[in-house]
Amino acid sequence: MEADRRRNSNLKSVIIDTNVLIYIFTHRVDVFSQLRELGFRRFIFPEQTIEELKKLQLSLDGLEKRAAKFALKLIENCNECEIFHVDAEGNDNAILRLAKMFSSTVITNDKRLRKRAKLEGIPVGYLRELRYVEVEDDF
Repeated sequence: MEADRRRNSNLKSVIIDTNVLIYIFTHRVDVFSQLRELGFRRFIFPEQTIEELKKLQLSLDGLEKRAAKFALKLIENCNECEIFHVDAEGNDNAILRLAKMFSSTVITNDKRLRKRAKLEGIPVGYLRELRYVEVEDDF
């Protein structure tokens, strides 16, 4: 595991927030392929994101429920995806802490999280028009 972590540390990594994971299903956006085209080869998730998706799957109905279930399956079946335990309160704090640990880009449509990430010097991206991944370079 440690050898795998060291080997993977050289890969360009990204953390995808829950809202973008939901949009993958609800808006039929192939975020993972777009990120690969941008050079990202490592997809990192804090346990908090997984827990948030599980809660959404249990508490929502219809399309959003199916979207949460789809996102969980997508992560589970993704060879480049890694889940990490992060000692942080809440998903946003866990994402920011993990982004700093791995020098990762954060992909989110949450304006508040994007602003916090930029203030902390973390590169950010979002889904433009809920269809195209755009990574900002003005952080």
